[in-house]
Amino acid sequence: MKDRNELHRIVFNQTRVVLTRDLSVMNPNLVEGASGLVVGKLASYTLKVAFPKVTVGVNWQDCDLVEGKTGMPTDAEQPKVIPRPRAITDD
Repeated sequence: MKDRNELHRIVFNQTRVVLTRDLSVMNPNLVEGASGLVVGKLASYTLKVAFPKVTVGVNWQDCDLVEGKTGMPTDAEQPKVIPRPRAITDD
């Protein structure tokens, strides 16, 4: 989302968002393009988003609203990414 005013359009347990940033450091399922359902708010600008395998807090700037789709996305709708093995030196 580019503007905080878009937060007013969110309806909990109905609005679907898609990640615009790779958050796979938190969980390998949270790659760019993954979609989830907004189920609440954790802080003033942090959304609680439920993905098919995990529920996490996501900053409003790291996701975009999905127009025309509501409800929980399925695993089939998620991008298929093979996680790369991490080395100790990775940041």
